[in-house]
Amino acid sequence: MTGYLEQTDEKLALQLTNFTSKIDTYNVAFGITAAEVTSIKADGVYLAWSITNFKKIETYKKNWTTFKNILKKGESNVTSNTAPPAPVLDATPPVVPPGVVTRFTTMVNRIKAHQSYTTAIGQNLGIEMTNTQRVNLDSAQPTLKTVMRGGQVNLLWKKGKFGGILIEKDSGVGFVTLDKDFHPDFIDNSTMPAQGQSAVWKYRAIYLLNDEKVGSWSDVVTISVTS
Repeated sequence: MTGYLEQTDEKLALQLTNFTSKIDTYNVAFGITAAEVTSIKADGVYLAWSITNFKKIETYKKNWTTFKNILKKGESNVTSNTAPPAPVLDATPPVVPPGVVTRFTTMVNRIKAHQSYTTAIGQNLGIEMTNTQRVNLDSAQPTLKTVMRGGQVNLLWKKGKFGGILIEKDSGVGFVTLDKDFHPDFIDNSTMPAQGQSAVWKYRAIYLLNDEKVGSWSDVVTISVTS
């Protein structure tokens, strides 16, 4: 279970920074080599660099959009409109391969599986779920809404901090797994009823976090479909 893993970029970078600043204290006890420590530290630095610069670029994009829109359409009481300066990015640290989170969680799994691991150590390294994380996961429940668009059922849902949802569907014979969706909204591409026929389709979903089910199933939503 990786419920300890922070879900926002900024919090994840801080979590990895905390972990890498303390792993030297425990690496020998957990059989983590010096090379692995160096590697995970490089991962933390490069991830933090990417997120910091992303925020600068994101702000620049918003400022440039505002500049462009005022230039194009004008705005009341605005007589001067200067293009925003390009952001100054931080110096690039040593590049690491893709998959920082996978390498981090793999190392954490090794640590947690070790006989020397304790909850206190995990809390110090920032790899134990906080009370807030635990409550938020236990109470998580997606809200679904069905609409017909283009002759297909669209399942509307909000992602929030979660990775996605697992969707089950009942076409009249009970709920079975339909699909996973990671980017709202979901389109059901199932074959519609034969011409002149109708059917009642039911859906429910549960949140996924790092591809594991968390929280409770949604309320069942129902829609009538015809061809």
